Amino acid sequence: MRRVVALALALLVASLPLHAQAPDGNAVLRAAGVAVPRGGAAAAFDAGLTGPEPVPPGAFATLIIGMGPVGNAARVRNAYAFGVLAGRSARHVPRGELAGAGVTLVQMLASDDRNSRVAGCRVAGYVFAAPIDGQPSPMRPAGLLEGIFGLFNTGSKAEQRAAMEAIGLLRETAAVPALADRFSRERARDRRMAGAALEALARIGDPQSAALVRDLATDGWGDRDDAAGLAAAFARARYLKDGSVKRLEEALSDRSLGPRARAYLAELGVPVP
Repeated sequence: MRRVVALALALLVASLPLHAQAPDGNAVLRAAGVAVPRGGAAAAFDAGLTGPEPVPPGAFATLIIGMGPVGNAARVRNAYAFGVLAGRSARHVPRGELAGAGVTLVQMLASDDRNSRVAGCRVAGYVFAAPIDGQPSPMRPAGLLEGIFGLFNTGSKAEQRAAMEAIGLLRETAAVPALADRFSRERARDRRMAGAALEALARIGDPQSAALVRDLATDGWGDRDDAAGLAAAFARARYLKDGSVKRLEEALSDRSLGPRARAYLAELGVPVP
């Protein structure tokens, strides 16, 4: 099946006129009714924006073509646009088109362009995320986990953060020891990296991480008002149920931390207006 989808995508890309421009993810989002912010599709993805249902016919097919070998900048833009319209756990994507998207995202993980690898990793983690709505999990494409773990172990810091984000969303319990080690090694020298590891551990929710989170409640590392501190509040809310949900709710109005707080509250099952 994977080979069939890959061949179909290759034929679609090859059939485009040589003078034709690559699909524009920003334009596809606008046509779907998404108010694209400054920064385009990537900013829309970071802000947690979603498109109206149903997604306009042809939008996913257009974006999947644009996630192929059409130029790195366009590829990244189309991947983030696909994530916006797909929704978490690909709830808005027909099965056949999700299979095609899975192939292209795995291919992006092996791209020679770092931005393409980062975008492919982040979008794949979100689109194939473990469900929080009680519905079945989307079927993951072959090679997805291998590609993500490859970035976690050998990539740049940007790639490692993207991989930890994806691993957390996918709830890969096999990564818990490595994530805990990464958090311990980075917490004194790189809060951004440590926060990404902590976020992933909180999303996975494995009992092995409970002691680590209990320490956070007493050592003050998570008290700062930044992304790492918000990840600490998320972890405490999940493991300790100590009232840290209030801190997440207070962060909703923060311009930079608000989208992250909203995502955390959704995962905790806390209604957000």
